[in-house]
Amino acid sequence: MSNKRQFSAQEARAVGTQLGLDWTKIDLEQFRRGLEVELEHGAIDPGTNVTGDDLVLTGKIAWAHLKEIQDYYTRLDLLEAEAKDQPTAGNRAVAHRGD
Repeated sequence: MSNKRQFSAQEARAVGTQLGLDWTKIDLEQFRRGLEVELEHGAIDPGTNVTGDDLVLTGKIAWAHLKEIQDYYTRLDLLEAEAKDQPTAGNRAVAHRGD
């Protein structure tokens, strides 16, 4: 999905600083990646839009995940890569709808 918004480290730091993040406890690259990922809760999907692409709200979602698991977005990338290789019942059902 090349149309996803990307954030520079400087942009991510600005959002995190606005939230009052302690950069000794939160990894900047994880937070930057989190901003990109959590925009899925924004205007990209009206049915699940909870942030309206507001960067502070999006940053809070990323921060919440990173408070629980410091490398949340690295783990998420691994999980999603693994999941693509293993079809689920839901994926099979979608694939068969066109049959």
